[in-house]
This record gives sequence, structure tokens and C-alpha cells, in this order.
Amino acid sequence: MVLISVGPQKISTGTVHIWQFEIALPREQIEPYRNLLSQDENQRADRFYFDRDRIRFIAARAAMRSILAGYLNVTPEQIMFSYASNGKPELAGGLSESGLKFNLSHSRDRALLGVVSNVCIGVDIEFINPEFASDGEIAQRFFAPGEVARLRAMPTTERAAAFFSCWTRKEAYIKAVGQGLSLPLDSFEVAFGSGVEPSLLRVEASADEAGRWSMYSIPAADGYAAAILVEGKNHKLEYREWDWRQ
Repeated sequence: MVLISVGPQKISTGTVHIWQFEIALPREQIEPYRNLLSQDENQRADRFYFDRDRIRFIAARAAMRSILAGYLNVTPEQIMFSYASNGKPELAGGLSESGLKFNLSHSRDRALLGVVSNVCIGVDIEFINPEFASDGEIAQRFFAPGEVARLRAMPTTERAAAFFSCWTRKEAYIKAVGQGLSLPLDSFEVAFGSGVEPSLLRVEASADEAGRWSMYSIPAADGYAAAILVEGKNHKLEYREWDWRQ
């Protein structure tokens, strides 16, 4: 098995490239991709208890490195990252001068990578687990009051999809601003629900913050929900599927 080369990539200001790919590779075929990862990434992989989680992590990082390499005109192994206090990666070692920004998310067997130029981005993909979504205490604990009320008003059959629509949009914002769990999930509110345009409605800490961003719902594989948040307005979204080839 080898990675399909994406070849040289270019991205213009105002464009968002959205990559999706599988990360559940056969165990016997994952080891060669360790060579694309840094020492600290391989150490992180080895800390996973279950093989499936280690495989998914290695596959996600190897694909991300290979995709970014196409934009940066380097090999995947040459890419260096620096990490903010919450663990969000950024390009380092001179590559930051490219202005390329990215964000990665993965859940179960799927991964989502957003790539932009010179603006902040956050992405999130989640496997839709109806049992998790049906726990009203989770929404009560983490969602803003308006979001909880909106969720409770929906028909039972729509709540699982709506819950994860809301969840991915909130996670995308947290990842975009790079504050991690230090930002309470109930301190800001997003729009969600059938026929509702995705948007950041309000941020408790700043009346102007919501106007800084654009939020988009991303078409995902069956059983998944996904969203992105990008700094600025009127973006052009381009969807791309990363493939693994036998």
C-alpha cells in the first residue's frame, strides 16, 4: 500500500480546502507510515492502549503530513510543527512563512483536514452516537441555555443529528481560537437545526467576536457530522477526498 501523491497544491486567499479520508487501515499495513512521522508523534502513537487507536492516529498524521507537503513543496518528513499550550499544531522551522494554516480532526474511522491561507481555521468531525446524544445531562452541562432549549424543542427522531450538529460547530470554534477546554462550551452559542444556516451567534466574552467568523456545515460520510469555522467572510469551499491505494 502506498499513498497517492496529491502533487503540487496552491490555495488562494479566501479559499478553503476541505480534505476527508479514512484512517482505519489494516494493522499490517500501517507501520511504513511511521517513517513519515516525527519522533514525538511516534511516541504519542505508542501511548495508545488499543491498536485501533494507534493505527488511526498514525494514519491521520501521515495523511495530514502528505497533504500539507503538496502545498509546501517539501517531503512529509521535512514538515515541522510547533504546538500551542492546548496542543494545536502550527507550521514551524521556517515553514510558517508560507502563511499556510490548517486544522485536523478525526473520529472513529474518518478524518477531516481544513487548509487555508493566512487566516485561522477550526474543524471538527464526529461519529454520530445516538446513545451519547440522548443523554440530556450532557447537553445541559456543556451547551448554552439557548442551545439546550432548541434541542429539547426538536422531535425525538431529529435530536441525535441536531446534537452532533451543535457539538461539531462548538468544537470547531474552540479549535479555531486555540483555547481548548479552557473555554467553557456554554460561554458561546451556535445556530443549528434543520434548515438553519450554521453561524456563531454570540460569544459571552466579546460582543464583536461572532462577526469575525464564518461557520459552515460540511457534508460527511454516513453516520458522521462535520463543521468548520474560518476567519473572515464569503469563503470558497473546495472539497477533496484523500485516498489510500492498494
